[in-house]
Amino acid sequence: MIGKSLTARAIRAPLSARIVAAAAIAIFAFLAAAPARADASGCPQAAPAKPFDTQWPINIGLLADRLIVYRCTDYIKDAAAELAKARAWVEKRAPEVAKPAVVFDIDETTLSNWEAMYHNKFAYVPNGPCDLSSPDMCGQREWELSARAVALAPTLDFYRFLKTLKDRNGDRVAVFFVTGRYEDPTERIATEWNLRKEGYDTWERLYMRAESTRRDDVSTYKTSMRKDIEKDYVIIANIGDQYSDLIGDKTDDHAEQCFKLPNPFYFIKPALPDEGLKCLAR
Repeated sequence: MIGKSLTARAIRAPLSARIVAAAAIAIFAFLAAAPARADASGCPQAAPAKPFDTQWPINIGLLADRLIVYRCTDYIKDAAAELAKARAWVEKRAPEVAKPAVVFDIDETTLSNWEAMYHNKFAYVPNGPCDLSSPDMCGQREWELSARAVALAPTLDFYRFLKTLKDRNGDRVAVFFVTGRYEDPTERIATEWNLRKEGYDTWERLYMRAESTRRDDVSTYKTSMRKDIEKDYVIIANIGDQYSDLIGDKTDDHAEQCFKLPNPFYFIKPALPDEGLKCLAR
């Protein structure tokens, strides 16, 4: 039904709109054929935590096993503990300011890619097909286009709490997403659809990374997007799983406070000023 509606509209739309509509139809067709997800991948096989030998060199296979145990035991609890701090802060701060905003990263902050990470044994594969029933690696872009990432439950709870808050003028708290995913019509449609179907149903703007920034540090790009938000809003909190989501420039991190969720599964190097992250220390 969705595909038929989009097709009918596309016939009467200008070329640019027809391209986007075609992309949407392709994504919905892909989603309809996608197998059911299992976000708890690996958990039934997760062994109880044992003392880990950190003597150098660390064995990467044993470390991967340890990460699976962590994901299945303490990961959600640790994320919830950090978001409890964020909740206490925004509950106090939002009524004190006009036009407060909260900025969220997406991957491993609002949405979890655990199923693909587990399938790939924590390897990053940018391109190629993503068939989780196959022993072959899952390409990250195809995974993102499948819109099968699931909501990180503590973050979704925090997002829903934000929607109950009002600023000093009685207006709602604005929500922005700033992601390192690159901008193109199909990626945007898939990302927006993934967010909405997992419960993140409203926001002011989703910032996606322009191809022209590919050679820049992701933290530099994200800082510039927060500066853009600051033209009209006060960013009272910035939520991310990487320091590159949170770090700003030498003058400011461009958020009153920031909150880092745990992510031992991969690391994105930030452009870290000598002063370090000031928003974490406030």
